[in-house]
Amino acid sequence: MDDGIARMGEVVFSRPGQVELRALGLGSCIGLCVFDPAIKLGCIAHIVLPQSKISETVDVGKYADTAVPYVVKEMAARGAIQSRLRIAIAGGAQLFSFGGSDSRLDVGRRNAESVKQLLGQMKLRLVAEDIGGKSGRTVTMNTSTGEIMVKQAGGEPKLLANLTSR
Repeated sequence: MDDGIARMGEVVFSRPGQVELRALGLGSCIGLCVFDPAIKLGCIAHIVLPQSKISETVDVGKYADTAVPYVVKEMAARGAIQSRLRIAIAGGAQLFSFGGSDSRLDVGRRNAESVKQLLGQMKLRLVAEDIGGKSGRTVTMNTSTGEIMVKQAGGEPKLLANLTSR
């Protein structure tokens, strides 16, 4: 389905005539928003887990360690320049608390840390983030304006970033 919505484990890219990309229901998942403002090319990946268990996974968008490199490669294949890429992330909530302090159960935090580490390793610029907490989110990218909007469950949409400006 090519409706501009990144469902769990999916990656969507903008195309002519499509201005809005969206990732719905980001709980512990991360919505990775990547934008090249010069050519107005955007992408959202709906990352579910921090790390794949096998190197050759067919679900490249599902894992941070496969989604981030895939998005950068595919953006370049569509004409983006890596040094121009501007990035925002949203999600990474801990929707359920379990007794004890086992950090392995905090998938949201692990997802956010993994994505940020990979972005740093690839020398990609993270412009804005709305991560953590205990509420799910929806993130929307307008590829015409470069605006990233985040709406927390039960809240009003708010501007997270404009990826066209420095």
